[in-house]
Amino acid sequence: MDYGCAENTNIRMELMACAKGLKWAIENEPWQDVTCIYIVTDLEFLANNRNNIQYWKRKGWRYSSGEPVAHEDLWDDILKSILKLSKVGLRVDFHYKKGKKDVIGKKVDAAAKAAAQRGGFDNDFGFQPGSYSRSMVPGGAAAQRFQASGQTLVIRPYKKNPRKKREEKLSFHLFDEAAQSYSGKFYAYVEPSLSLELHKGNGHRVLFNSDPKFPQILARIEGVLLPKPLKKGKTKKVQP
Repeated sequence: MDYGCAENTNIRMELMACAKGLKWAIENEPWQDVTCIYIVTDLEFLANNRNNIQYWKRKGWRYSSGEPVAHEDLWDDILKSILKLSKVGLRVDFHYKKGKKDVIGKKVDAAAKAAAQRGGFDNDFGFQPGSYSRSMVPGGAAAQRFQASGQTLVIRPYKKNPRKKREEKLSFHLFDEAAQSYSGKFYAYVEPSLSLELHKGNGHRVLFNSDPKFPQILARIEGVLLPKPLKKGKTKKVQP
């Protein structure tokens, strides 16, 4: 099976591979003496949540903390396939395996890289790329969940992930007014109406809730003037 999309993320493609594989199993069953489908993955998030998918769906695709579950469309496809296969006596198990060192793993990795280089002519209609502005903190590390404890802080949003009928995921840097510097890559959630006020690339003094498991921005207090970003190749002069 060769399926590639021109635009997507690694995690969505990992989940999609599982969803497509289970769909193929449904279309091609039964097999004599086969009672279990064994999904081997290097995505711990997938392997560790086999038994949580039904719970998330009952909760409106939210974790126990209330934080929205990402990629619920693909999780729903996986859940539906698991239930269909169980009706014909096929159990689905997930197994986490780090790296791609065995023969099969290397073949799968090579096929995935080839599809990525090809660029893909398929479409993932559930993919929402969001909108970006320049990041002020170097490095490719992903944004971490913000440890909200009722703080009032200055943030600079750099990425928005819109979601239908629920809170948006907002990625931001913290801004230190005294040092005039940025730090960290964090995310929190915000109601769509408030998100419209939190323009990317601008400074905002905001109020957070007090739930580190489900961080939310509750209010925008005021705008904050940020220093102009330096042009590439230039350094900031320090006064002696």
